[in-house]
Amino acid sequence: MKSIKPLISLKKKIRLLFYIVVFLTLAIGLVSICLSIDLQKRVDMMINHHINEIVYALELSKESQKLQVISAKLSKNDSEEQRTLLLSDLQRQWQTLARGLEKLTSMASHDERIKKLNRLSSDIKKATEQQPLLEQLTETAIAAQIQASHLHLNMELIQKGFARSVQKLLGILDQYANTLLGTQAFNELKRVLDEHRQLAQFLHQGEELFRLVAAVNKSSDNAELNLLQRESMRHFLALKQHSMDSIVAKEIQSDWISQIEPNLVGEANIFAFSREALNSKRIADTYLEIQASSAQDIARFSSERVEEANKQVNLAGAELKNDSNSFVILIFIAGVLYTFLIWLTNWHFISKGIIQPVIATSNAMQAIAHEKTDTPLPKTNNLELQQMVSSLETLKSYAAQVKAISEIDGLTGAFNRRYFDLRLVQAIQSAHNKPHPLSIILFDVDNFKQFNDRYGHVSGDQCLKQISASMKEMPELQDRIFARYGGEEFIVFLPYTGATLAKEIAELMREKIFHLQIPHEDSVHRQHITVSIGVCTTLPNNDTTTESIIIQADKALYEAKQAGKNCVRAADTGVIFTELS
Repeated sequence: MKSIKPLISLKKKIRLLFYIVVFLTLAIGLVSICLSIDLQKRVDMMINHHINEIVYALELSKESQKLQVISAKLSKNDSEEQRTLLLSDLQRQWQTLARGLEKLTSMASHDERIKKLNRLSSDIKKATEQQPLLEQLTETAIAAQIQASHLHLNMELIQKGFARSVQKLLGILDQYANTLLGTQAFNELKRVLDEHRQLAQFLHQGEELFRLVAAVNKSSDNAELNLLQRESMRHFLALKQHSMDSIVAKEIQSDWISQIEPNLVGEANIFAFSREALNSKRIADTYLEIQASSAQDIARFSSERVEEANKQVNLAGAELKNDSNSFVILIFIAGVLYTFLIWLTNWHFISKGIIQPVIATSNAMQAIAHEKTDTPLPKTNNLELQQMVSSLETLKSYAAQVKAISEIDGLTGAFNRRYFDLRLVQAIQSAHNKPHPLSIILFDVDNFKQFNDRYGHVSGDQCLKQISASMKEMPELQDRIFARYGGEEFIVFLPYTGATLAKEIAELMREKIFHLQIPHEDSVHRQHITVSIGVCTTLPNNDTTTESIIIQADKALYEAKQAGKNCVRAADTGVIFTELS
C-alpha cells in the first residue's frame, strides 16, 4: 500500500498541472489565433506575389545546371550507348526548361523581363531544332571511331606478326653467321652480315611506322593528325622501297607490305576514319558549347530574378517581423511554461528510464568504435533501448570480425604486415622499460618469380599457403607473431629470444619448408622449393626502431641469398647477451 500512495499523489499533481496547462494554452491560443490569422493573410499575399516566382526561378536554374552537366558529359563520353542516353536526356531537359520559362512568362509583369524571357525561349527553340543534327554528328563520330579502333587493332596484330617473323629470320641469320665464322668462310659471312643489316634496318623502319600509326589514336587535332599521316606514309614508302638481297627477306617484305598497305592507303584508311571522328566530334562539341551557353544564360537570368524577388520578400518580411513580435513573445512564454511543467513532472522518470541507459549505450558504442570489443553492454527494461542494445551486440560481433580481418592476410592466413609492425612497435616500447632481447626471422622463397612464370600464379598462391600452414604448425612458432611481410616474404617476431635460439628456430623453419618437397624445376636444390633466411637479434634501446631491425634482418637475408640460397644467416648487431630459458 505504501508504494501505491505516491502514484496516486503523483496522478493528482499531474492532473492539476494538466488543467493549468490547458487553461494557459486556451488563453494564449485565443490571442495567438487572432494574430496568426492576420499574419497568415499577409503571408499569403506575399507568397502569391513573390514566393511562387522564386520557386519557379530556382527550379529553372537547377534544370539549367543539369543541362550544362549533361552537355559536359556528352563532350567527354565516347560510349555509343551512353551518348545516346545523354542525347535523350538533353532533349528532355530542353523541354523541361521550355515549360519552366512558360511559367515565369505567365507571371511576368514588366515589359523588359518579358522580352528577356522571349529571347530565352527562342534560344531553347533553336537548341531543340539542332537536336537531330547533333544526334547525326554524334552517330558519325562514334561510327568513325569504331572503324578507326578496328583498324588500330588490326595494325597491332600486324605489328606483332611482323616483329615475330623478322626477328625469327634474324635469329636464323645469326646462327648461320656463327657457323660461317667457325669455318672461316669470310666471303659468305660478309654476304650474311649484309643481309642481317638490311633486315635489321627493315625491322627498325617497320617498328617506327607502327609507333607513328599507334600515335594516331591519341591525336587530338587535325594538324597533329596530318603530321602523323605524312610521317607514317614516308616511313611506309621507305619500308616498301627498302632494298633486300635475300629472296626470303623480299618475300617477307612483300607479304607484310601487302598487309599494312590497305590500312594506310585508300578511302577507308585509319587516318581518314580518325579525322572524320575528330571533326564530327569537334562540330558536335561546338553545338554543345552553344547549348551550354544558352543554359547558362537561363541560369543567370533565373539567379537575377531570384535576387530581385528576394529583396522584395525581405522588405515584406521586415514589416511582418514587427507585427509578429507579440505572437513570438506569447509562444515563448507558453514554451517556457510547458518546459517547466514537463520537467517538473517527468524529468525523474526520463532520467532513469531513458537518459542514463542512452548515455551508457553511447559510451559502449564509442568503446566498440575504438576496437574495445570486450566492452560490456548496458542492461535496460526499455523495449526500444533493448532493441538498440541488441543491434549494438550484433555490431560488436561485426567489429570483432572486422578487427580480425584487418589483422590477417587474406591469402595465407598469417598475420599481415600492419599487425606485425604494430606488435613490433609495442615490443620495442616494452623493452625500454624492461630490457630483453628481441629476434626477427625474415625469409624469402627462392626463385619465386621463376616458379610463378613456370607454374602460374595460382600454383604460386598454393605454394605460399602451404608454407604458411607448415610454419603455423611448428611448435617453436606457437604463440609467436608469424606474418606475411609482402609478396613471397614472411617474417617471425620472437620476443625474449636470444641469437642462438633464434638461429636454431630459423634452421628448423628452413628444413620444414624444404621437406615439404614442393616441386620447382628452376631450383638448384633438388628441384624443390627452398627459402633463404635472415636473422636479427637485438637488445632495444632508445635509438632502436622497427626500420633498423628490419634492415638488419634484410641484410642477413641478402647474405643468405649470396651464399647460394637455402641457408640461414644472422646479422651481426654487435650485442652480446645470454640466452633466455
